[in-house]
Amino acid sequence: MHQPLRKVSNPYWVLGLLTLVNTFGFIDRIVIQTLVQPIKIDLALSDAELGILGGLSFAVLHALLSIPVARLAEQRSRVVIIAIGTALWSIATSLCGATANFAQLMLARIGVGIGEAAGVPASTSLISDYFPRSWRASAMAVFMLAVPFGAMIGGAGGGWIAQHYSWRTAFVAAGLPGVVLAILVLLTIREPQRGRFDQEAHASDTPPLKHVLRRFTEIRSLRYLVIGTTISTTAGYGINYFIPAYYGRRFGLDFAEAGMISGLIGSVPGILGIIGGGFLADRWARRNPRVYALIPMAGFLLTAPLYLWAFVQQDWVGFTALLAATALIQFSYIPISAAVIQNMMHPRMRASASAIVNLLYSLIGLGLGPLCVGALSDHFGSRDPASPAGGLQHAMMGFALLYVLGGLFLAISSRTVRDDLERATQGG
Repeated sequence: MHQPLRKVSNPYWVLGLLTLVNTFGFIDRIVIQTLVQPIKIDLALSDAELGILGGLSFAVLHALLSIPVARLAEQRSRVVIIAIGTALWSIATSLCGATANFAQLMLARIGVGIGEAAGVPASTSLISDYFPRSWRASAMAVFMLAVPFGAMIGGAGGGWIAQHYSWRTAFVAAGLPGVVLAILVLLTIREPQRGRFDQEAHASDTPPLKHVLRRFTEIRSLRYLVIGTTISTTAGYGINYFIPAYYGRRFGLDFAEAGMISGLIGSVPGILGIIGGGFLADRWARRNPRVYALIPMAGFLLTAPLYLWAFVQQDWVGFTALLAATALIQFSYIPISAAVIQNMMHPRMRASASAIVNLLYSLIGLGLGPLCVGALSDHFGSRDPASPAGGLQHAMMGFALLYVLGGLFLAISSRTVRDDLERATQGG
């Protein structure tokens, strides 16, 4: 007789499985950007409509539901919430492949967004109860490896399947593995004691949402960190969504080639940037906690000129090399900002805090980024219809300047982040 799976409390198993879940969540979220060009051709859509499919349709309910789901995660089993959300977004992704027009595809993308509202807030809260404060940036770095791994698998795999089969098959293949992962989460992860590594471990009451919001407004460094990363996330979502399409329009690459190169750009340099950012932040912050803001600041200020340089390249090799450099630098902020937010919150505020930031990143960043770049591309492209990539090129170059603004807000955050973290450590 087979023995049933036993729930475990090994932090490395939990972190590994949640990272895998987050990876497939990111694949399901961004595989559409690899499929932009075949969807545009098949369904005869404009760039603005493609921007809505990749951003706004996913982001609105995803963002609005993330806070109530996170509040539920402060009081109920985070493991169950993650499992249900994973199953939902995976099924909705597969359904994208069965759509026949813009409206149907938009509804399926809304379903993906609803399911993913449960993912990151509950997961980061769970990870914070498996790893002590001194290791959280490193743990978050591993968890956030889902971004580059998801970009690699979604880009390379989605592009290859679209080229050899169809974009519909690519959606189905992206969605199905998540159902298996949802079952594994439910059967193998044990719900830990909340706040067991923090001074507030004895607290049992969930603070009102207004108290969580008040911490964002009252903690100066946290406020400016969130503003700066939201601005830069908007730029990143807007630009990266159209990168595979730009390869096809500007350099004539097919779906498989564009997807493969885009996936590799987002994976290897992105992995190094995320691991390096988390590791360096944990290491250097022991001597100077200001690095929690200074590392992202430097990354954003360097990303803008690298993007501008990339978009004036005449061949795909030089363009790819510069995009790889931007991925190495810009992704370093992801684990750092996640760790700072968790460290500045009381244990029963963490899922809600993550959801609030996720709301901003999703509603503003993912919701408006691709839409604005798409609309600008249509606008500039109408002025020069002879150039298939001209409108998109000008739109993405303009959006790259947002990184400078994001870096300036991180510079302001760096002034007080040391004192704010010290107060949070002491329970303030």
